[in-house]
Amino acid sequence: MPKISTYATTTPALDDKLIGSDANATPANSTKNFTLGDALTLFNGNAVPASATATGVKGQIALDANFLYVCTATNVWKRVAIAAF
Repeated sequence: MPKISTYATTTPALDDKLIGSDANATPANSTKNFTLGDALTLFNGNAVPASATATGVKGQIALDANFLYVCTATNVWKRVAIAAF
């Protein structure tokens, strides 16, 4: 199978392009070009939700020392414990 991409050996820039699915797009999960900056705004390690119904957008991810949190729908958060191994 031919190689369709190469991997950079330098630090990615915030305007580098990524390809992925947008769960909030119409039609749902349509393919979209993202920048690295767009993807990083979905991940915020400092803003953990205060409750399972805290404000959030589907696809957001947050973490603290004990849990990884994922927003699965508007204002719906789920979490999983993090442990050393």
